[in-house]
Amino acid sequence: MSHSSQNTPQQLPLGVHLRSDAKLSRFVQSRQSALIPALKDLINRQGDQTTESFVYLYGHENTGKSYLLQAVCNEADLVGVSAIYLPLSQINEWSEDMLEGLEQFQLICLDDVSAVIGHSAWQEALFHLFNRIRDIGHSLLISGDESPANSHIELQDLRSRLAWGLTFKLDPLSDDQKREAIKQEAAARGLVLADEVAQYLLNHGERDLSKQYAYLDQLDRASLQAQRKLTIPFAKQVLGWL
Repeated sequence: MSHSSQNTPQQLPLGVHLRSDAKLSRFVQSRQSALIPALKDLINRQGDQTTESFVYLYGHENTGKSYLLQAVCNEADLVGVSAIYLPLSQINEWSEDMLEGLEQFQLICLDDVSAVIGHSAWQEALFHLFNRIRDIGHSLLISGDESPANSHIELQDLRSRLAWGLTFKLDPLSDDQKREAIKQEAAARGLVLADEVAQYLLNHGERDLSKQYAYLDQLDRASLQAQRKLTIPFAKQVLGWL
């Protein structure tokens, strides 16, 4: 669990770190939607009872759910909003008692609620946390694999809570969109990346964007060092791809 406030209400488990590069401005959507404005509202709504205090994101793996939750935590930190990121995929390492007191954070980001399927004690504890967050007037961002209506969570009261606020579906990016995202990321770093090099990275590397951006990190450093342009042979050499 990672948090971005020094005034933590309790001692929190270590071992989870936010990605420092996660930013809402870097997130590429498959289609235009009100998602990013809604997430910005969630960060900036503190004390504003007229804006929605709960947002639920769902979609398949590698659609950017974890990235968005971490980006929201990072940006909350920048404006002095206390935020916490909790990946529920790690609940086997923790006790559900750790949810006690989390409502004291102004913004709580719970990643992968589908992980509590089959864990009745965690479902019960989450249900009570939702209620405490609503009572205190703080904000909640949560992600899952399925829409609230299709959730396989056994506790009906918790399933109904998932549908409380705004719901957004994240769709996978097409190859064209991924290629554009990679080029856009390269340009933000001052790199010139031709279409065919971006396509080469997609064809030969892992296809989720966080991995693609990690390749750009490597290429950026290597091209600076070698004073070389980013070509396919250079990328091949640097990344060690045959």
